Amino acid sequence: MLPLLEHSFSEETIHAQIGELSQVLLCIEAMGAQEFYVLRGEVGAGKTTLSQQLLASRGIADAVMSPTFSLVNSYTLPNGTKLYHHDWYRINEAGELFDAGIEEILNEFPSVHLIEWPEIGDFLLRDLLVNFNAKVLEIQIEHQDNQRKYRLLQYH
Repeated sequence: MLPLLEHSFSEETIHAQIGELSQVLLCIEAMGAQEFYVLRGEVGAGKTTLSQQLLASRGIADAVMSPTFSLVNSYTLPNGTKLYHHDWYRINEAGELFDAGIEEILNEFPSVHLIEWPEIGDFLLRDLLVNFNAKVLEIQIEHQDNQRKYRLLQYH
């Protein structure tokens, strides 16, 4: 997969058995705090599973479900910061992001965003990265037999 954003980045690639995410989470943590975690991959690649583990590692004890129909679920981190879990799979055109108020949510500061199926909002993420120096970590997931390949792209 090509990088989602046309910007400079550093890269880490991890191969992990399905269901074994501890090594992946450690690598994500080692990359430092991010404002945006952008997850890409085919249906069934493991985006929601990784999302659930990422939220749990951040202290979210609630049951985490993919917000496929609601587009975004919000949680409060132990330090009081809002964490928004987005799923833009059902968005057909970029205008729907504006209609749903997603641009305002993305610009809320301080906040953390975990975005599944980000492709339709690439232009919003690029704006945040380029014009506001947002901290963005893109996680590309490929399902390969009994393993998954995680490509971590940290933009700077």
